[in-house]
Formats: sequence, structure tokens, C-alpha cells
Amino acid sequence: MIDFRLGRYALGASAAFAMLAGCDGRASNGVVPLRAAPSSIPNHKSFYYTGGPQDFTVPRGVSYITVVARGAHGAGSPVADGGRVHAVIPVTPGEQLVVYVGGDASGSTSGFNGGGNGGADYGCYSGHNCTAYGGGGASDVRQGGDGLVDRVLVVGGGGGQGGKWSKRPRPTGGRGGKGGGTTGGSGAEGGGRGSNRDGGGGGAGGTQSAGGSGGSGSRCSNGGNPGSSGMLLAGGAGGQGGESYGSGPGGGGGGGGYYGGGGGGAGSSFDYYCSLDGGGGGGGSSYVERKATSVHLWQGWKNPAGNGLVVFSWRTAR
Repeated sequence: MIDFRLGRYALGASAAFAMLAGCDGRASNGVVPLRAAPSSIPNHKSFYYTGGPQDFTVPRGVSYITVVARGAHGAGSPVADGGRVHAVIPVTPGEQLVVYVGGDASGSTSGFNGGGNGGADYGCYSGHNCTAYGGGGASDVRQGGDGLVDRVLVVGGGGGQGGKWSKRPRPTGGRGGKGGGTTGGSGAEGGGRGSNRDGGGGGAGGTQSAGGSGGSGSRCSNGGNPGSSGMLLAGGAGGQGGESYGSGPGGGGGGGGYYGGGGGGAGSSFDYYCSLDGGGGGGGSSYVERKATSVHLWQGWKNPAGNGLVVFSWRTAR
């Protein structure tokens, strides 16, 4: 956990459970039932993944809203978890907020709201599992408009796993980096066998000022292509597998975020001498505006249920 506001306080156990509470006391999608919510914050609204923007009008008498949000998974086995953010943001009664909830990646396809696609394999042989996986989408809250410059809270998604050469257990695509934190987690290098054993490089995590750099392609004869760098919101695409002498696994896509993670570099294409796997994509970074209070950032929050989530909690002035 990262706690970077002077004079702020960490959540107690009961409050932490309460802030995860969703509307109507539902326990689906990882939301804790409302029975854990304190009476001092009686109002709650949960936003689930829809694949589009969702509007919220600030009620009368409300000047602050507590937000708990988490990013989506990057695909793979195992998946790379998105991050989590807690903050209290100042609002104006009657103003409209816009919420984007990140979607999990599925196979090589990226998750909604900034995930990067997994890199394509090149002519992968039958029986080999060369699929590279997409990065998860970010979740964010926008205030004063619906543009990227209007984001006041963002939580990063996890990176996608790199493609691997075969069904044998020993070769393995690099794991995607965890989403969240001021800097997202880096993807891991791909494994396999080769003369120098350098599989596709992992993409770097997004930061507070730039997208993560893409991972290098495998350094072997007929090596793969590098991954693309991340950018504002969007994770970079994974590199395509080697383009000569057969086939090769791609690199994992970067996770979406304030700045997205870099895509993983692809593996090599020559089976018997250089069967090197793709690198994992980097995780996206999180961000919270300077006016917010009680700010806490977590990288790789445990998220067994999938997709992102945004929860608002507030109380009305008497």
C-alpha cells in the first residue's frame, strides 16, 4: 500500500470493509455487503463494468464523496491484478461526475478503458500455445467534463501475460505486471530455451508522467518484435512474434491507467534452437488529484471476481 498525503490516516479494518460496500447490499463482483457500512456514511452507489461511461449527479447538501475503485485484470494464467485506490474528493452539489469502470482482458483482446492488445503470434504451429494476452482496463472518475484531462481519480489495470511456445510446462510466457500504485508493476521476461536464453522483455509500468516503455524482442536468431510503449490512459500493444523460419509467441499487452504500461516484447520464431517466450505487459499507474484527502494507493489488489469497480459513499449535510 502507498499512503502519500501528509497528515492522512490509514483505514481501520471496519472502515475498509465499509468503503467496499456496494448499493443494495449486494455481495457480487467482490463487493462487501452493506451491513458492514458505518452509520456515519449511510449513502452508497456502486458502478459495475458496462463498457461505457456512467453518469452520477452529486446530491444536494453533499460537498465530499469517498471513492473506492479498483482496476481490471490483465489476462493470462495467472492473471495480473489491477490496483485499488481510496480517496475523498471535493464535489459541488448538482454537478455531474462521469465514471468509467475498467473491463478485464479476455484472451488476446484488451480490457475496456485503456488495456493494450496481446501481440499476435506468427504462423504458430498446430499444437503450440502461442497466444499472448491483453492488458486490463483502468477505472476512473471524471469531474468537469468527459475528457482524459478531467480525470480526478484513476486506478490502473494489470498487464497481460506473454505468449509461450508450447504445451510443455517448462516454457512460460512472462507474467503481466500488477496494476496500480504511483508506478505500475513491470512485466516479467519470457522463458524458454535458446543460446542466450533472453526471451521477450517485460514492459515497464506506467508512471505519473509517462507510459511504460515496451519490452525488447527476444535476442535470438529470428527474434520477435518489441512491444509498444504505453501512453496517457492506454497500455501499449504486445510485440508480434518472429517473422521468419516458422512461428513465434507475441508479447502481453500493457494495462490501462493514468499512464498505461508498456507492451511485452515477443519471443523468437525458431522452434528447436531458440524457442523463447514473450514478455509480460506492464501494469498501468494510478492517480488522484491534489485536492483529494485520505488518499491510499495499492498495487495488485486481490480481485477474484473480475472486472473493475467504483464505489461512491457520502453523507448529506443536515
